[in-house]
Amino acid sequence: MPIEPSSRIVRGEELMSTIIDTEIVILNMAKNNYVGLDEIGLRIWELLGKPIRVDELCNQLSREFHATPEQIIADVIPFLADLESEGIVNLANRQSV
Repeated sequence: MPIEPSSRIVRGEELMSTIIDTEIVILNMAKNNYVGLDEIGLRIWELLGKPIRVDELCNQLSREFHATPEQIIADVIPFLADLESEGIVNLANRQSV
């Protein structure tokens, strides 16, 4: 199922992370790899602490980073899809409750 503006998304479970200056490094033991994210990626990670609709996430980022929601959506959806393929984020309706 592709990620869309109406999708609810959340951080993956059981991931280790650490903040270094304005960046974050996320360790995914299930895939035996890590991902480094810049300041904007760190902010997305913070906002994904609880399930959130992608369009709401993008509206928040638009306000904080002074870009149009359309610009943010165009960048964030492929980014979230990459994170999902790495097991870093999940569609909220795919998570076990």
